[in-house]
Formats: sequence, structure tokens, C-alpha cells
Amino acid sequence: MRPAAPGATSPADDPDAPLVAALRQGDERALAELIRRHGGRLRTLVLRFSGRRDEADDIVQETFVVAWKEAARWRPGAAPFAAFLTRVAINRAIDRARRARLWRWTGLAETAEPEDPAPGPEAAMIDAAETRAVLDDIRTLPDRQRAAILLAAEGDRGVAEIAATLGVSEGAAEQLLVRARRTLRTKLAARQDAGEGDQT
Repeated sequence: MRPAAPGATSPADDPDAPLVAALRQGDERALAELIRRHGGRLRTLVLRFSGRRDEADDIVQETFVVAWKEAARWRPGAAPFAAFLTRVAINRAIDRARRARLWRWTGLAETAEPEDPAPGPEAAMIDAAETRAVLDDIRTLPDRQRAAILLAAEGDRGVAEIAATLGVSEGAAEQLLVRARRTLRTKLAARQDAGEGDQT
């Protein structure tokens, strides 16, 4: 008999297994009980990761949306369902942190981020596509603007350090960042407008 994989548990040992079975049948009471059991723990975990209560609440909600949609993917006897929920929550928190850093580094935080239209795997794909699009936009910037914005992204460097690295005045470095961010915002807004047009 093959030994159990590390972290594996038998269906009889996992107290959530009956609830997940009911969840697969669309039982909303099972979802409510899973939220009661694990919601507080997940919120505490994500709050420690992000430091933002509103974001922690959103991520926990998204985690249980994923649980509702993808309960069939969990296999009894694998890792406990609680571990599945934890992995989903942490991955969502990491994805949000990466996106927030990208928006902050490029100065796009002043522009409203595209709303997450469908929390879950589809939304993660949309986020990844938008991240790639912004990086592609950065690559199209003039050389000095691209260098300035990438230096700003690398360790949150200040204008003085960027200016010294590029061999320009602080005023010139500031203008490079302003122009680069203006271009990136314009491209982002154009994509958002195009996306809204496709949905009509």
C-alpha cells in the first residue's frame, strides 16, 4: 500500500468533508457553515499579510466564492479543505499585493483600478493580463522615461537618486516621471474604455 502524501488526510479525518460534499450540490447552508468555521481565521491571516481590513474582508469573500465555484476540484484524502482555503486566500493576497506594487510604482494608483468582474480564476487571469499590458506599455516609452519609471519601481527610489543615476537634474527627472506616468495613464484609460465598449 502506498504511504499517504505529506499533509494528506483521510476523508473521515477531515471535519469539512461532509460540508464540501454538500457544497458541490449547491447547499448554501454548507457554505455558511464553512464561513463560520474558517472565515475568522482566514481574515486574521490575510490581515497580517496585507495590513488592510477592507482588503482582508474582500479577499476572504473572494476565497469563499472560489470555494463555492471550485469545490469539485478538492479531493477528499488530499490536503485538508482548510489548507485548500488557506492556499486560495494567500494566493489572492499575493496577487493583490503584486498588482498594488505595480500600480504604485508606475504612478497609476491615482487612476481607478479596473474592477474585479468575477472573483476567482477568471479574475486572476484578467489581473495577469493587465499587468502584462502595463509592462508592455512601459517598454514602449522613450528610453529616458522608461529608465526613470523602472528606477522608481526598483526599491521605491526617490527623485534625487533617479536624477543622479540618469545624470540629469532633479527637475528633469521629475519631468521624465510625469511624462511617463501620463502616457501610462492614457494607455490604461484607453484599454478600460475599449473593454467597456466590448461589453456593450
